[in-house]
Amino acid sequence: MNAPISIDEFVDTNMTSKGQVLIPKSMRDKLGLLPNGPVRVAMNDRGEVTVKPLSKAETPDERRARIRAAIESVRGTVDIGFATTDEYMDFIRPHRRDPL
Repeated sequence: MNAPISIDEFVDTNMTSKGQVLIPKSMRDKLGLLPNGPVRVAMNDRGEVTVKPLSKAETPDERRARIRAAIESVRGTVDIGFATTDEYMDFIRPHRRDPL
């Protein structure tokens, strides 16, 4: 006999003609599901379908920190070869230049 399972959150949604079902963002964030990330889809003995990330779940704070670290790792590394950032902005946006 199966023990009862509590359900914390649920959303009614539709399945597309291709068999795709949208997992709401709040649930994806809670589970740490990432776009193009590997997941395991399984069916239990009650006929319920489960979706779990195959890799360790990443919290929203961990994701934010990972993205910030990636941005910081490339900050200031772009060399356009002829100008500073301000000079380049003036070059591509002439209206920023001082009027004659």
